[in-house]
Amino acid sequence: DSDIQLADQIVGRNLTTQDPVERRETILKMVADTILLAQVAKDRKIVDEADLQRRLNFARNQGLMNHLLSVVGQDAVTEDSIRNAYEQVVVKAVGNEQEEVHYRHLFLLVKEAKDEAAVKEVEEKAKAALKRINGGEDFAAVAADVSEDPVTKAKGGDFGWRVVSEIGREYADAIATLKNGEVSPLIKTAVGWHIIKLEDRRARKPIPLEKIRDRIAAMVAANAQFELVDKLRAEARIERLDPANAVDKGPPKGSPKSN
Repeated sequence: DSDIQLADQIVGRNLTTQDPVERRETILKMVADTILLAQVAKDRKIVDEADLQRRLNFARNQGLMNHLLSVVGQDAVTEDSIRNAYEQVVVKAVGNEQEEVHYRHLFLLVKEAKDEAAVKEVEEKAKAALKRINGGEDFAAVAADVSEDPVTKAKGGDFGWRVVSEIGREYADAIATLKNGEVSPLIKTAVGWHIIKLEDRRARKPIPLEKIRDRIAAMVAANAQFELVDKLRAEARIERLDPANAVDKGPPKGSPKSN
């Protein structure tokens, strides 16, 4: 059982089946095949014992390293460390962002910016739409009727909540002058004419901790592991015997291993 569990940890991620019985049978066959083939290799005396020992030592060191990092990561993840990381990474970052705004827009596309007549025609359509809105028609109804934005047209131009820094400069400048419920004048951009209605604005709120707890915990664990590695590197005396930026070009031509 311990051999099967170990094999599952090492190669189990490559298995496509999730059925526990089928998975166990597959890994059991792999373990048995490994033992059989290893015995044949010994019997045929085709084993390079020195190379095998190097591989065993490397695998052992990797196993010890991975276990240590796992323990260090697990020990670092506490309720206090999770909440502290959440405050530092999420809450403070959001605090530095601009506010969020909920707005609708009506967009009319200018297909040929160099065609003055076409640009004027689209402008007149935009003016007519704005006149309808200023005349008392519901903005959402007018946007659903004439807007050419395929994403928001069916929703009455509703863009939902957006961070101000995530929207274009023209929109941000226009929204900055509006109060809730107000409609902008016509806005000209490189792609067409726009009208914006500001629905609401609010201070941006961070994602609740419980929704990203696993991600924060993983970050805390990883940071603890990185700190340990950096500390050990700084304290250790590491001597390199190869030249800087050396590349192994393989054995010289004519040597036994190059043939």
